[in-house]
Amino acid sequence: MTQFTPIGSENAQNLSRLGSVKRGWISGICWSPNGDTLAISSAAGLALYIDGFGGTPDQLIENAHDGPVKSMAFSRDGTLLATGGADTVVKLWQVDPETRHISLRTTLKSHIDSVESVAFSPLGTMLATASTDHTVRLWNTEIGIQQEVYYGHDAEVSCVTFGLGGEVLLSAGWDTTIRMWDLKGETNGTVLGRHDDWVRSMRVSPGGTMLATASKDMTVRIWDLYEARQLSIYQAHNGGADAVSFSPTGSVLASSGRDNTIRLWDTSTGELVNSIDAHRKPVMALDFNPVGTMLASASGDNTVSLWVVDAS
Repeated sequence: MTQFTPIGSENAQNLSRLGSVKRGWISGICWSPNGDTLAISSAAGLALYIDGFGGTPDQLIENAHDGPVKSMAFSRDGTLLATGGADTVVKLWQVDPETRHISLRTTLKSHIDSVESVAFSPLGTMLATASTDHTVRLWNTEIGIQQEVYYGHDAEVSCVTFGLGGEVLLSAGWDTTIRMWDLKGETNGTVLGRHDDWVRSMRVSPGGTMLATASKDMTVRIWDLYEARQLSIYQAHNGGADAVSFSPTGSVLASSGRDNTIRLWDTSTGELVNSIDAHRKPVMALDFNPVGTMLASASGDNTVSLWVVDAS
């Protein structure tokens, strides 16, 4: 894809829409680690745009799961794509190094309800999954077996990620709590903090030391993982915040929500630097590309859009 100026706090007010595609009911978007592929998960399956955006996807897998694909993530080395489905299973897909197309490698079964979130460890040897069955599970991706089941949430778990370089696992959901699981077992299940309503999504900063969470309580909150404390609260989106994504430098945090907007925040000051009326319906997912020149958004209006700094 054509290169554009990296998005920073100094130019985030100049974002404009580069293009859009319509993909039906969309559950998520994610860039491959080298930025050449944008993956879209939906009720219709998986769509991959490779070295371009618009029109027909380069690869379309309509039967990726038996029902909607609810979540997905690339491994950091880009060799694997993990997906979680409403069918309760997790699938690992091998990425062809030449064509960048994916093929099914293995299916992981253990959850008993929809898999709402998946996340690879930094080394890619572990995969964390979160489910509406109230559990977080940890899998060995090399041999395809379940290693741990984490209990603690008393409601659906909507999001999971790794922090502090893979030393801790973080999860959140309908019980309003953000939990931190020490993978060494020292502070298993510590409650990092709470929102005033259920937590819809979370992202760790590029350095792995800060966590951003988005909630139905209309706020986005920033947490210090080393000190296990809340740093700031952004009064973000009327009706609820749905998604967050850090720029690769960590200087900008994008958020989106039920007010159909994307907002960009300067993480050093907490200042709102731009608010975009981005879609006709709630903006459910966001993802910066790896070099920070594009921001992808997905909405309940069934479209995915790309946003770049307007050079004009």
